[in-house]
Amino acid sequence: MELRGASALVTGAGRGIGRAIALALGRAGASVTGVARTASELESLASEIQRAGGRAASYTGDVRDPAVCAGAIARARLVNNAGVGAHAPVAETTDDQWQRILDTNLTAVFRLTRAALPDLTQGGGHVFMISSLAGANPIAGMAAYCASKAALDHFAACLMLEVRSQGVKVTTLAPGSVDTGFGGESRSGDASWMLRGDDVAATVLDLLRTRDDALLSRVEMRPLRPARRP
Repeated sequence: MELRGASALVTGAGRGIGRAIALALGRAGASVTGVARTASELESLASEIQRAGGRAASYTGDVRDPAVCAGAIARARLVNNAGVGAHAPVAETTDDQWQRILDTNLTAVFRLTRAALPDLTQGGGHVFMISSLAGANPIAGMAAYCASKAALDHFAACLMLEVRSQGVKVTTLAPGSVDTGFGGESRSGDASWMLRGDDVAATVLDLLRTRDDALLSRVEMRPLRPARRP
């Protein structure tokens, strides 16, 4: 796919993996629309892309809102990155936590993708689902998050089978531990062993540059030398 002049929408673009992907796409010549809840983070992102000679726009809102999904898709096409999680055993997981995680990590992806499909199936394109190795590897204390990513993996696989013959690529990226502020928690200790958001962004660019008739439907990423658990 030719990146220069292409349009891209990145959810969760205000920080972490989403910001890294949006910056990489903008620097590569794509016209990027970033979606996030915090306007100041999007303004900073757009300014950085523009200073690098790229084009950027912002759409502030919560992807759990169907109107935000529809409005954002009207402006670009598509990296489903926005995600949230919570650390709590099942017995202590509240209805609100469960709903927030499933709405953000799964339902919003469904709505955004469904809204994009009419244009994508006419002109082709590439949908990226930013999942997690947690979708295939249970983690005690993160049942809601793991369940949302497992469901996302299967949703993406079904979508791929439905639209590949129409020239639409669907790729699931499943990284392991990434050094971000995931879950709103500050990280303590040495994080040098972890993946970076830039690692995921570079993988997105590599996949976009593959031959049009070649599809990598799932990519798993891991730190080379993970920290030993105590």
